[in-house]
Amino acid sequence: MAVTMKDVRSALDPEEPDYEEAAKLGADALPHLEVLVSSGDTMLASKAAYLAGLLKGAKSAEIVRTAARSDDPAVRVAAAAAASNLAPANASSVLLDLVGDPDPGVRKVARASVPAKADAKLTKKLRDLGDENGSPGERGADMKGGPAATGPMPGETIEDEPGSVGTLMPDEGPAGMPGEQGKMPGE
Repeated sequence: MAVTMKDVRSALDPEEPDYEEAAKLGADALPHLEVLVSSGDTMLASKAAYLAGLLKGAKSAEIVRTAARSDDPAVRVAAAAAASNLAPANASSVLLDLVGDPDPGVRKVARASVPAKADAKLTKKLRDLGDENGSPGERGADMKGGPAATGPMPGETIEDEPGSVGTLMPDEGPAGMPGEQGKMPGE
């Protein structure tokens, strides 16, 4: 039985799709996922990108790459998450731009999705972005063993850090702005 757009939409329309069940649609769903990724509907595009990463088919990686080029950061986050389900070479090509994305959420998910066997280009990009040797940084690796960010980007929150101060601004360290001792006047 051929997979229709109606079948794909039925699988992806719930707020929390059952991706395991949706993946049973197989590679026949890929043409429909390609349309949904480019549809302009953020929620459907995000879900379609993630599902494409779960499917094994010649077009899976290309659909995830299309989502990675979206203007919408939510779709790029989904592409970054989907990359974790692709073969290392395909994941590396998807993540190459996403690990340095201007959106901190995209960067975070992309860096967590880096495969343990990332290709040389991605490893170099991570090194250029601040990961000294392309291996897990001082803050540890993600669950897949890929490189992790070595510190927050300007504007990112660091609430999980010891002595956290919330959101950092450019040139600001954990103690505050240069010259500050970490306390406000009167504290």
